[in-house]
Amino acid sequence: MSIFDILNEKNVSDADKLKAVASVVAEARSKYGNADTEIPPREINTVDGMMNFTHLQDDAKVQVLRQEAQAIKIRAIEFGNAVKGANVNKKIEEMLATSGVFTNITTGSSFDYL
Repeated sequence: MSIFDILNEKNVSDADKLKAVASVVAEARSKYGNADTEIPPREINTVDGMMNFTHLQDDAKVQVLRQEAQAIKIRAIEFGNAVKGANVNKKIEEMLATSGVFTNITTGSSFDYL
């Protein structure tokens, strides 16, 4: 199942979507060869200011992942159009394996009262 399919599932909780996407990304990182490399989480521009991706609520994480997946798809297609013979799927694998968003998927919030 693709990341888009997972994120767009109607009857699946956001936490389960995040776990499923994290599994796909773990496979991509393993194939890419950086599964043990720590990639710092990216700061996300929210309506309330910049926030570390890992501190967002699960529903917001799902939305960010949808946007990031679309951006990766567009960049990979552009790369494929610019570089004759390029493997677009390998480019997507690389971008997933090095993404500060996709490599830092967690569920829940780390705050006791919020």
